Amino acid sequence: MNAPASPTPRKRRVTPETMAEAGITLTLPKVTVKSVADALGVSIVAIYNNIDDLYALKALVAEEILRRWSPPMPGDDESMQDALLRFSIAMRDLVQKNPGIADYLVGLVPSAIDTIRMIDAVQTGYRLRYGLTPKQATWSVTNVAEHALALGAMVHHSGGRPPEIDAAIAARTDLDTLPGAYDTVDRGPDGMFLWSMRTVVVGTLALIEEPDFERV
Repeated sequence: MNAPASPTPRKRRVTPETMAEAGITLTLPKVTVKSVADALGVSIVAIYNNIDDLYALKALVAEEILRRWSPPMPGDDESMQDALLRFSIAMRDLVQKNPGIADYLVGLVPSAIDTIRMIDAVQTGYRLRYGLTPKQATWSVTNVAEHALALGAMVHHSGGRPPEIDAAIAARTDLDTLPGAYDTVDRGPDGMFLWSMRTVVVGTLALIEEPDFERV
């Protein structure tokens, strides 16, 4: 008896919205002209009729991901340290839920008008809330964002360093310093991420208050 034929994907009208939706479902690393065409049940030509090249297609998908994301703004009674830590957690969650978005943000180009406008709105929120200069606000938010992107995508994530490795290091008796540190620090992804980001935030806040910061 012959196996039933696989159902043919139902064709969907090709628009920026349907291409972006298909790309989000695929995730950015898997976005190609062919993969999006297959997801929509159309030809590659149909995709190229609506987009210039693969970079433009990936940018379309990335911009839609960021359009759906709401960056947290500092609260009325929130310290800048707490606000930046909360912002760093939101950045980490963004990159872990959307593989490939960190690379897009790091390589941001001037044509990413909406994303740049969003970045400016976040920095303006910090500038007005904490009485910062434009340089202080821009450097603070950017520095924290870049570290959160890197740590969230490459270091402190659920698929990162296995906890049993840290447990084995903590149990060793031939080491002088490492075991003590491993015993006292939460070595899980959340604990290590917050430990690292708190270091970045505290250093950032100290640096922007240096007398010569504006002249650097």
